[in-house]
Amino acid sequence: MKRFEHILATTDLGPESWSAVQYAAHLAKVDGAELTVLHVPHSVALVYSHWMPAASMVEIDREIEQGARQELEAWVAKHLRDANAKTLVRSGPTADTICQVAEDLGVNVVVMATHGRAGVKHALLGSITEAVVRAAPCPVLTVNPTRIREARKVTG
Repeated sequence: MKRFEHILATTDLGPESWSAVQYAAHLAKVDGAELTVLHVPHSVALVYSHWMPAASMVEIDREIEQGARQELEAWVAKHLRDANAKTLVRSGPTADTICQVAEDLGVNVVVMATHGRAGVKHALLGSITEAVVRAAPCPVLTVNPTRIREARKVTG
């Protein structure tokens, strides 16, 4: 029985999120599903809009997006050769963008890493994963990267 036809894996290009992408690639391989790996870079314009001219911010955002695209494509080419994964970089508010891409692509599941923030950090920073879980048009599978690393140590 095929469970998934199209999986969306998200990454912030950090080591924790790569664990979730690799998990998604495994699911895609087992189910013969299509895999799309998405990165939503943070916009300078959202953070520094009062200190920089708009033209400068747009150019910086373009450079950030291009660098992120190159890093994402290089990582996927190196680590997911057998997964036949597509890469996608989109700009915008992170959680909203992830949900919109999931809807636009008609994915069956979104796979995301949890980063284990709790207490004050969670309250101050919010949780993109939590926001996606609440708003996604499909199920969201959250992966705890610490647990994946621990399991790999045990199983070799």
